[in-house]
Amino acid sequence: MVALPYDRDSIIAALTVRAITPRPDVALLDSLFARFRRPFAAYAMAADKAARLQDSLGRVKVGLDSLPRESPAYRMLYGTFVALGIERAAADKQRDSLQRALKSARAAFGTRSDSTRAALRAWEDSTYRDYEKITQQLSRDAGLQPATDTTGVEGTAALVLKKGRWWIYARSWDALDPNAEWYWNIPVRGDSVSLSPENARRRPRY
Repeated sequence: MVALPYDRDSIIAALTVRAITPRPDVALLDSLFARFRRPFAAYAMAADKAARLQDSLGRVKVGLDSLPRESPAYRMLYGTFVALGIERAAADKQRDSLQRALKSARAAFGTRSDSTRAALRAWEDSTYRDYEKITQQLSRDAGLQPATDTTGVEGTAALVLKKGRWWIYARSWDALDPNAEWYWNIPVRGDSVSLSPENARRRPRY
């Protein structure tokens, strides 16, 4: 999380308007992203299910190790262990199948997206080449410097900011889509700012 003494979105928008050439068409990338999202999400959920079942098996195994084998409690818990083992084997099989499908989808995605991504990166390098120089000048003019901190285990961070106008900038990967992210650029209007999907923009990671 970064506190900036300027609105980065307004700078990017101004530089985009001044671009010498139009932004490359990303319709193909958007289409590829949409097609890739389904196999990725399916694999992610299957992998999570397999991992949770493995954790459950581990806990049941600990319980079995603590009981006499001839006890009724052991026999009941062993039945749970066997059922979980069968379920986990099926989950592992489904995960592996979806992983192969994801690998094929990723290969097809990469081949078709490379040229469009390269053109987009070249356009951005040219269009936004003055971004750093502009932001450095804005910081000097305001007498303020960006401040950075990372969130702790409770998901909070504390920044001590001088008096002035500030924006909180942050990005976070979308766990269900490797080609998307959550983006925040929020003006500070009080002592605290809460970042959530409700006040974020979900956008492609070109």
